[in-house]
Amino acid sequence: MRIPQLRRTAKFSDEQETRNVAFVLFCMFIVSYFLHLTQRVGLLGVIHFDLLLASATALAIAFARPRRQARGRPAGALPEQMEPATLRLWILVAYIFVTLPFVEWPGSVLHNLETFAKSICFFFFVIATVDSTRKLKWLLAVYVFTQLFRVLEPLAMHVTSGYWGGRASVGNWESIDRLSGSPWDVINANGLGFVIIMTLPLLQFLCRPDTPVRRVLWGAAACAMCYALVLSASRSSFLGFLFLVVVVIWRSKHRAAWLAVAVLGAIVALSLLTGQEKDRYRSIVSSTAPGAGTAQGRIAGVISDFKVTLRRPLFGHGLGTSAEANAHFSKNWLISHDLYTETAQELGYVGLALLLALIWSFIRASQVAQRITSAVGTGDERLQFLRAVARSLVVVVAVDLFYSFAAYGLSEPYWYFYGGLTVVTARLAIKLAPDTSRDDAAALAAGRARRSSGGRGAGRAPVRGRVPTAVRNVRATPLGRI
Repeated sequence: MRIPQLRRTAKFSDEQETRNVAFVLFCMFIVSYFLHLTQRVGLLGVIHFDLLLASATALAIAFARPRRQARGRPAGALPEQMEPATLRLWILVAYIFVTLPFVEWPGSVLHNLETFAKSICFFFFVIATVDSTRKLKWLLAVYVFTQLFRVLEPLAMHVTSGYWGGRASVGNWESIDRLSGSPWDVINANGLGFVIIMTLPLLQFLCRPDTPVRRVLWGAAACAMCYALVLSASRSSFLGFLFLVVVVIWRSKHRAAWLAVAVLGAIVALSLLTGQEKDRYRSIVSSTAPGAGTAQGRIAGVISDFKVTLRRPLFGHGLGTSAEANAHFSKNWLISHDLYTETAQELGYVGLALLLALIWSFIRASQVAQRITSAVGTGDERLQFLRAVARSLVVVVAVDLFYSFAAYGLSEPYWYFYGGLTVVTARLAIKLAPDTSRDDAAALAAGRARRSSGGRGAGRAPVRGRVPTAVRNVRATPLGRI
């Protein structure tokens, strides 16, 4: 079967692309993986459709033609071979293998490597296939569509047939219904809440709210997702949503207006909550509210998980062994619901430091892309788009860091997918910024020169034929610090 080439437009004609077949296969893999097509269609499960798509994507990348350099741009001018995020991810992978003889259960590590490998494939597929702003737009649209579908499907089932999917105890032999993922999905109520708060900052790239009709669609989708969040009764996701609102308001140029909107929305939402829902969220801060015991139990669980980390603080118990370690040493048969204690249990505090360094490189890559696109001062639509993506990814990573205090994620694909997006966004910003010189890009790749001072000239229009000082300084920012 012939896979159609992605349609080109004039404004993207100067962005040379390769691996289009691999990109299309990767998008198909995202749709199949997140919508769980193998669960919905039995035949696809029998033939291991996800594995076939992932293998086909990897083969298409391996056998694709080498990337061609842009006209007038010497080979090696762009830091495409080993960004710091890529390097740090490889260091983390190497650390897992090198420390294998020193962990508690090396056999369990070998068994759990498959799950981890599937997750980090998202990172490498993103950075290998996305080489233009057009592809980045398509990838964001496909990804956000899948996440929006995962939220709206159970919500529609709830509205039409009373579907909930989960329940939670509130004490005194009472329970509350909670909206979870659809019967074909794997996420519970907390997972559904996580999908909602991580998708809301990216929703604009699917709806593109630049016309009245699209703004209405964006508002309707956002309101539906917030309603699903309330129905999920997820306290951790509720706190994550509040953190998201605070970050968005803080980063906005119109803080007062958005603060007023947030207050009005909170008043309306509070008036619509049922008594059980109010008690559920009140239990976060009140020890007398129904369900407060489970909230305290979550805190006690994190403390217990921390104590388990102290058994093997250097190298941990092994990748994917958090639940196993808790079962043996804390009588809790669950994986640690905290990314930081989960990682410390599995990889030790050395591995936790490596993971945090990797996540920090994601943030720095977004900051580099944002600084370059802001300092250039051009009306190029592609740079404006990259700036919007970079700003959104900073919010997404910040919210995920906050939410990770109540959720595991070392072997989940989200971190690595978002990390790949930050890398390609920074890469495209460097490539598309006008008058990029080979020395600037080489310095950025090698990690030389100094950090941007955010000088007074950052907001000025660039002089023709000359790179603005702020841009040169940002490009010279050590990628090793990203």
